[in-house]
Order: sequence, then C-alpha cells, then structure tokens
Amino acid sequence: MILSLVLAPALQVPAAAAPVAVPSRVVNVPRVVADSILGKAATAQMKTLQTERQKGIAEKQAALQKLMQSQAAPAQIDRAKVDLDRVTEDAKADAVALNKTLQADFDRRLRPILSQIAAEEHVDLVLDFPQTLLIWASPSTDITAKVIERLDAASKTP
Repeated sequence: MILSLVLAPALQVPAAAAPVAVPSRVVNVPRVVADSILGKAATAQMKTLQTERQKGIAEKQAALQKLMQSQAAPAQIDRAKVDLDRVTEDAKADAVALNKTLQADFDRRLRPILSQIAAEEHVDLVLDFPQTLLIWASPSTDITAKVIERLDAASKTP
C-alpha cells in the first residue's frame, strides 16, 4: 500500500502545458482606409481617375454610335470599336496601376505606425480584422532564419 502511494505520483502522465498566450491586437484596415486622411485622399485619387477615364470611354462610345447611325464604312466602324476597346483597356490598366501605387504607399506609411503601436502596447502580433490576415509580427516571432538553417543542414546530410 505504501509502495503504491509512493509510485502513484510518478506514474501519472503530466498534464499538457497550457498554450502560451501571444499578445496581439487587430486592425480593421478597410476602416483605416475609409476614415484616415491618407485613405480618403487615395480614394479621391481613384475616383478622379475613374471619372476621367469614364469620360473618355463615353466619348468613344458616342463616336462609335454616331458612325453606326450614319452607316459609315465598316472599316471606320471597326477602327472605332478598336479605339473604344483600347481606351477601355487603358482605363483598366491605369486604375490597376494607380491602385497598386496607392496601396504600396499606404502600406509603407502604415507599417511603421503598426510597429510603433505594437511596441507601445507590448504586443507580438497585429492581425487584419475582419479578414484576420497577419499584417505585422514582432521580429522575435519570425523563425524563418532558423527554419532555413535547419533545412540547409538537413540537405547536406545524406
């Protein structure tokens, strides 16, 4: 009986370690875009570009319509259709390029602010909410170099 009381604690399986809480915060990036001065300015730039390009597209559509109503030569109508297609594709490409530029500028300005706030609040992760994508992480949480080092070491051994 005494032996079983002494061995019983040694035979128990230890409980699983409690998960480590990682200090984190969330940021609603769409709201930041909608409510910040920088985001509002970027949105205004996009709207201005779209308005300008829509005007050019409308002019080409009107010219094509006029040619079709006047029963112009098929070659003229075809050229007007090609012009309309080009203007439309150019408008799309311009919008994509501007959006990419504005996004890069926004991200470039946002990241130091996220980093500063994270340091002030002693958090390791900042998640994009409601999408819950990781948009900032403390460099101390990055194990990429360690993974590469171990993967390289494993690749060298037969």
